[in-house]
Amino acid sequence: MTVETHYLKGNGRIPNSRLPLLIYRGAVQVGVAEMEEQIRRNDWPPEWHSSFGMYPRHHFHSDAHELIAVTRGTMVGLFGGHDGVRATVTAGDVIVIPAGVGHFGESITEDLRLTGAFPAGYAIHDFRLGYPDEYARVADRAQRVPIPANDPLHGPKGPLVEIWSSVHSRNN
Repeated sequence: MTVETHYLKGNGRIPNSRLPLLIYRGAVQVGVAEMEEQIRRNDWPPEWHSSFGMYPRHHFHSDAHELIAVTRGTMVGLFGGHDGVRATVTAGDVIVIPAGVGHFGESITEDLRLTGAFPAGYAIHDFRLGYPDEYARVADRAQRVPIPANDPLHGPKGPLVEIWSSVHSRNN
């Protein structure tokens, strides 16, 4: 498994985050049920499943970090807004999207299946489309979402905890 980090700056519509978007390549080597049990044990309970990919418009959540695991097929997503990072993810890849980071589904294969999750105690209550008049308020809210105690796949000593805690300590 490799972990890609993508730092995305706010653009006046999408706040993005000081925390990097993480893409775990080849992270899931077990079946869907086993993967879901693994993330559940690490306090990231599965919340949704989709064969339609990510919402087909730039959006973000200011109140929760989000995990998207590709369990079958391929998806192309754009992260961070129109000027962000394009990534192709395939079965076995996991994306962890910090609160405030824009994401948009560009294309999918017919066989796509996704599992989505949030840290325990969090869920999407704030679905935003990036209107400039709300930018300052939602950017501040997104920055206040705490770093989870556990990496969704590897627990308290996993890449998410190490990378995000390191970024947080440098910025405080």
